[in-house]
Amino acid sequence: MKKQYKDPVNYKLTAADVNNKHYDEFLDQLTDVPSSVSLKPYSIDKAGISEQAAYISVKTIDDASRSTTMLLNIRMQAELIGHRGIHMSRCEEALFSLLDKTHDSLDSFTEELATKILDLQESQKAYVSAEGTYVHQRNTRKTNKVSHDKMTLRASSTATEGKVTSTIGISAYNMTGCPCTETFTKFAIVPQLKEAGFDLDQITQILQITNSGTHTQRGLATVNVDKTTPNVTYQKLYEALDASCHLVYELLKRPDEHELVVRVLRNPQFTEDVIRDIVDNVIRVLGSEFKPHSRIFASSQLFDSIHIHDVYTEIEKQYSELVAENA
Repeated sequence: MKKQYKDPVNYKLTAADVNNKHYDEFLDQLTDVPSSVSLKPYSIDKAGISEQAAYISVKTIDDASRSTTMLLNIRMQAELIGHRGIHMSRCEEALFSLLDKTHDSLDSFTEELATKILDLQESQKAYVSAEGTYVHQRNTRKTNKVSHDKMTLRASSTATEGKVTSTIGISAYNMTGCPCTETFTKFAIVPQLKEAGFDLDQITQILQITNSGTHTQRGLATVNVDKTTPNVTYQKLYEALDASCHLVYELLKRPDEHELVVRVLRNPQFTEDVIRDIVDNVIRVLGSEFKPHSRIFASSQLFDSIHIHDVYTEIEKQYSELVAENA
């Protein structure tokens, strides 16, 4: 069993140490400072490495026969009870051992890495979180052109003895139109239509078939959920986002631009509308996979076009709480 030393830096050598025929072994144990006794008796929840960059190969979220490369920002941590510190190099060794393979998903990568760190650090808990840029290929709605659209994928995994739990999330860019300005623009024209001789039925028809103007803005929609079963996937989260807000494209031809703008004007949204729709669609798509205590997080940030400030809204609740609110 490996001996633990108290404050190795200030260790007092003994004659037995100096005359030890296996001084190299003694030196190896003495200089393993992370394994030494902590100077103060407090346990540490999480200690480790953050802002670690690495490229990994991962299967695409919508087609397991294809793969893509992601640049990740990774955090690796372990719980410390009794030990003075963690072994930083062991975190790196665990990470680098996984970089030459193609992973099924980002969360399968964080789960495997957390399990390795748990073992190498001889800890009771290990934590890994990662997020990175993912380029999603999809076809535009009108011209069917292939667009390569930037999104962010994230995963967090906690490993304990015999158990790993994870949360996965996705952020994608969207476009919104302001309902306030659109409502005002729509009905402000009524006096002029009346003055022009249109009756009520005609005015109503005109208002129904025309698209009223409003200010639009680009935004960032986000959803994170507990991964309770293998059926909770990035593709399902993406489907929920796509059904909840007007996701934008890198490549748009004129018919695609027109379709997107008209769609936004036909369904203008506040940030509050966006996240309520995200939660509703996540429950619709994945509700049967969640447990009552499963956490669901949704947020919407709009880079406002007529104000200097941005607009931000979020919901974070248990699945059972959200179901109760919608009962």
